[in-house]
Amino acid sequence: MYELLARAHLAGVPTSRTLWAHVAKSLDTVLEEVSETELVSGLLKASLQHPLAVAAPRSTTHAREVLQWLRDQWRARGWNLPSEFIPEEISCPDYAPEVSYKTYVGWGGSVMGQVGVTLLESDGGITHNTTGLTTWYGAAILAQWASDNPAIIAGRRVMELGAGVGFTASVILTSPAEGQPPPLTYTLTDCHHHVLTLLQHNLTLNLASSPPKVVEVGDGRVVTKVGVLQVDWRRPPPLPPVDVVLAADVVYARHLIPALVTLIRSILDGSADEEHSQDMVIKRKSENRSVYGQQGKTEREECNMMQHPAEREGAEFKEKQRISEEINEEDKVSKRKEEGVNEREAYIACTRRNQETLSVFLEEVQHQGLSHTLVYQATLGTDTALFLYNETHLPVKIYKITLPHNVPHPDV
Repeated sequence: MYELLARAHLAGVPTSRTLWAHVAKSLDTVLEEVSETELVSGLLKASLQHPLAVAAPRSTTHAREVLQWLRDQWRARGWNLPSEFIPEEISCPDYAPEVSYKTYVGWGGSVMGQVGVTLLESDGGITHNTTGLTTWYGAAILAQWASDNPAIIAGRRVMELGAGVGFTASVILTSPAEGQPPPLTYTLTDCHHHVLTLLQHNLTLNLASSPPKVVEVGDGRVVTKVGVLQVDWRRPPPLPPVDVVLAADVVYARHLIPALVTLIRSILDGSADEEHSQDMVIKRKSENRSVYGQQGKTEREECNMMQHPAEREGAEFKEKQRISEEINEEDKVSKRKEEGVNEREAYIACTRRNQETLSVFLEEVQHQGLSHTLVYQATLGTDTALFLYNETHLPVKIYKITLPHNVPHPDV
């Protein structure tokens, strides 16, 4: 019961949801096993006084709701209200911040030794004219499916469109798969500046490093380079090379669907990263000349000359090793292409809120010469659907989208 209560409170699940009814049902059974004092203490430690709730500010509105729920449970059973449930005894500030922390117990976090991922997000569905400031149902299904099918992204370059506050990526990157390497790179994209601010904060919080710098996730031998990029689907910038596109709940505004599908196609046919690839070739050639002995010393080399010879040799070795690893990574990608395996593909998770909108998306996919296949469909149970809106009755469908060979781009 305590674990279920912690899951509900830390994720900010409204007390009107079925999950809280499951907690209430367990109260009578637990009281038969422990004293009332122990029960009260256990309930508070699992909710309002939980270490994670104390460490990261939760929604004050939700905290007051939980306190009232506890009081209602006691009164409904005719029990004497304990002093610990008096509002004055518990700190519940009157102000309501626009964003607050939510911890999704049971979703990722294991690689960092956490019970789940913690995200700073909005308590409202659409704020600042964007849906990206809160976690949506489809993000959880996509994260669950990707974690259960690690071969899809193992050793590959991943880009997530409409990453929002980072739920899917945080779960995937903190849920190591036994026997499978992590993604080679993971680039999270969104458009709204408020969303990008929260996204970078949440990645720092869950991965213990600050993007867009390199974040290493792995066992020390294979790491994932994580970055954040602002991408407007209608005017996308040059993108880094991508093998797998992930996206959840991005099919909602019909006027944006053509731009979204056009972007997905450009990634799958490689045109989106041509300019970026040329820049990287020039950069790599420059680095190789610098490391392998071009005449004239850079500032870094001059600084190295001041180091102890052993330290300098160690630094040079690490730099050579880094460049060698990058070249090896490109060789692996090229080899996969030559062998015809792991071709570029996209996986789009769509919560079926409006069948007509979903149909418009699939029609646009076909119009642009892409193929789509339904690879997964699921709903979440009431005890695991910890998100702002109760959409457990809606199925989430994950479509695999690919570009068949020799398909010309349609005339637009």
